[in-house]
Amino acid sequence: MTERPRRWRRRLLMALAVVAVVGFAARYWLAGGHGVADESWVLLDLQDGYAEEAADSPLQRLLGEPETSFLDLLLTIRDAGEDARVAGMVVRIRPLAIGWAKAQEIREALVKFRSTGKPLHAYLELELSGGSMEYFLASAADRIHIPPGAAAPVTGLLAQYVFLGGVWEKLDVDMQVLKIREYKTFGDMLSEKTMTAWHREMANALLDSLYGQLVDAIAADRKLEPAAVRAAIDAGPATPAELQRAGLIDDTEFLDELRVALVGEDGKWLSAADYAAARRPLPDAPAVSGQVAVIYGVGAVTTGESESGPAGGDSSMGADTLIEAFNEVAADDDIAAVVFRVDSPGGSALASDLIWQAAQRMRATKPLIVSMSDVAASGGYYVAAPGTRIVASPGTMTGSIGVVMAKPNVRGLLGKLGVNMVEMQRGEMASMLSVNESFTPAQLTRIKATMDHVYDLFLQRVAEGRGLDMAQVNEVGRGRVWTGAQARQNGLVDELGGFFTAINAAKTAAGIPVEERVGLVFYPRHKGLMARLTKALGTRLLGAAPEWWQQVQRATLAWRYPAGSVLTLMPQEVTIR
Repeated sequence: MTERPRRWRRRLLMALAVVAVVGFAARYWLAGGHGVADESWVLLDLQDGYAEEAADSPLQRLLGEPETSFLDLLLTIRDAGEDARVAGMVVRIRPLAIGWAKAQEIREALVKFRSTGKPLHAYLELELSGGSMEYFLASAADRIHIPPGAAAPVTGLLAQYVFLGGVWEKLDVDMQVLKIREYKTFGDMLSEKTMTAWHREMANALLDSLYGQLVDAIAADRKLEPAAVRAAIDAGPATPAELQRAGLIDDTEFLDELRVALVGEDGKWLSAADYAAARRPLPDAPAVSGQVAVIYGVGAVTTGESESGPAGGDSSMGADTLIEAFNEVAADDDIAAVVFRVDSPGGSALASDLIWQAAQRMRATKPLIVSMSDVAASGGYYVAAPGTRIVASPGTMTGSIGVVMAKPNVRGLLGKLGVNMVEMQRGEMASMLSVNESFTPAQLTRIKATMDHVYDLFLQRVAEGRGLDMAQVNEVGRGRVWTGAQARQNGLVDELGGFFTAINAAKTAAGIPVEERVGLVFYPRHKGLMARLTKALGTRLLGAAPEWWQQVQRATLAWRYPAGSVLTLMPQEVTIR
């Protein structure tokens, strides 16, 4: 590259940085200038997904990425409840792209808002593509409204599992999968044509747990019998009048009609984004005492550095990045405790153990509270095992203590295509990871021994962290995934709750009164603005990939690892709608 293009690129990046910073500052100044008027109503829009990590505002605004992180969302709801200037809230809910644990945390925040005595209204904008999760959130409100053309707010839960075993037969590929133990069914997706008995048992147990949580929450807040809720769900799509007769909604009206009813003909409500920008400082807010670090472990566990996909999607939890974060926190005397926020289906067994060691070492210096988001399974649970205390939502996918490995032999497929691969080796095990050969009996013996070692080490790490013996961990392990509610019954989780529950646990462990506020310091540290701009501009196109392709990439997570990698990866991505 010549010097002129380099100068041009630097100038472009500098200009973009200036635009981002100036735009952010202008918005902040304008919002702060207007402030929050007394008797304000806040309109909170809930739709799509929310990235775990705290928003890096200037860059995200510049690139058009979502401005609200999951924590930002929870804090906005909490502050609106505590803010004397806010009279009430309307939550407009459209189709969401989050897991059940995040939905439960949002619902918990809405319930807390409602407990302040301020009115909370839910406005559901759903068609047949809407789902039970959205109604689950709406049921936390005092009143539920839908427009006349809406339908089907609750239709039950559906879990779908894909099996590719029949594909390999047609392609003449020998897909070899080794797993420890029987519930470690990620490999089944690659090698089988349908569910095994163990997989079906586990899947039914997960559905039963989540369905019970859904029905019980709706029944409690809508003051209905659980049997009546199940009957309404089984009845399927319903008209607004039928929904009202069933007690599932209160009114049918358009949003502007609801606005007039609540704030008057000339009244307006404040958007949640504008409220979030203008709300601080809150009147009579308690002083901050002490600091708590929040370390994010998001995405598949890998060696090397963490990667962040667009809007938090396709992220990875890199061992080097997490080790650096834990070391920085351990050395900072101003930090009283740590919350390790995990949202990961697992990944590399080696990387999981490296992160485990850094977390274990940090735990010797200050309390480590683990907060589990939608998923903290397999390697995601491995890295959480050192926690002084583990907090999970009832719907968190957790556990999956097991090991899996997959390797295809594509010699037959290559032959059909007229491709011939010639290999030469020195050493009996040299061809072990070749995709042109199947495992020999001797290789299988050695690989299984290695995987047994990893599994035993996994059991040992969990047993040490949880105060159990290895036999007890094995009983609830064997690759099985549990909901957070089930995991608590099995001793894998200490307490049910979300992020704020974990923060309170961190305060208690550090000797800070729960009613006091603490400053949050986020890790891993963001890179410099120029480095982030360069990287983000290079990855922006990834966000344009069709949703179906992004789902394929998530479903085939194991394929990002080299053939023969020993993985602590949960059986499959389980999306239950």
